[in-house]
Amino acid sequence: MNTDCKLIWESYKLLTELAVSKANVQRLITKYGVDEPAARSLINRFNEVEGTLAKKDIFTYDNIEELEAAIGAVTTEREKVTKGAINVFENDKAIVLLIRTKEASIKHGRKAKWCVSYDDSKDNLGNIIDDNGDGNQFYTYVNNDFTIYFVLPKTGIEKFAILKSKDGEYGEIKDKDNKDADIQKILSLYSLPERIFQSVPYTKQEMSVFALSSPYTAYDYAVNVIQGRWPEGEHLISTHSVLAHDYARDIIGDRWPEAELTIIKRPAEAVDYAIEMIGGRWPEAESTIMTNGYAAGRYASSLLNGVWPEAEALLRKDPVQYQNYQAGLRNSQNL
Repeated sequence: MNTDCKLIWESYKLLTELAVSKANVQRLITKYGVDEPAARSLINRFNEVEGTLAKKDIFTYDNIEELEAAIGAVTTEREKVTKGAINVFENDKAIVLLIRTKEASIKHGRKAKWCVSYDDSKDNLGNIIDDNGDGNQFYTYVNNDFTIYFVLPKTGIEKFAILKSKDGEYGEIKDKDNKDADIQKILSLYSLPERIFQSVPYTKQEMSVFALSSPYTAYDYAVNVIQGRWPEGEHLISTHSVLAHDYARDIIGDRWPEAELTIIKRPAEAVDYAIEMIGGRWPEAESTIMTNGYAAGRYASSLLNGVWPEAEALLRKDPVQYQNYQAGLRNSQNL
């Protein structure tokens, strides 16, 4: 940043920052019911994150809880980045970072084609876009005990991702285009000692944080680590229809009412849930099931003795499914 740009930026900050004045402090005391030290602290903390907040006027929040939550959310995300990348080595040629969070992996892996740095966090609802689980694979590697390092040269645009497995072997070594790279060439080119690339086990605290990052990681943690019900992760798991059905079947072994509003949204999972967990008709799900010919056919044959008049109009649109339905109907009439 040149001198002119720096002066412009500093002037901009002075214009946009909320002054810690007596008037502003008193307004905060009156609006949010805090004391003077708390009001002054709020102004300072708000100024630190104001640029990333949706509401950029400190006085427009409904209550102190909403204001604190907004400030806290930004602070937490920043900590995930700053604390999630540990500088383990630096010389005049490169920096080597030990990557411990997905957020740090996304930031420091920017412009690289690594699956661990793919930013899948920006859909409108804040959810992973691909319901099949593709997208950022940081937690897949974490769950398989890979330690992730980034080598960031100080000149040029090249970057390298280096993975070490728990047995100390190299897992993957990739350049910024996600093509295989040679570790010895990297060590030589940037004068790096190989000893810095060690397998660093994840702590229980790290693993629990990782597990709560998405429905997939929460489910995997419950199944493979806890090997039973994991109440802390159930809210996340219940937001994904396939995982919720599998969790009910394999972990709970019974109906899971809290997840049924999610399971009911997908015909295939709704039918499986009705067959495996309810063991009979599931009236609340039938309108959804009737939107899919295959699901409707399975539902009729498995739970309705092959007879489901309400779904026949749908089944007629699919010759194969309607033929199967008629065969099931004839069998039921001959019983």
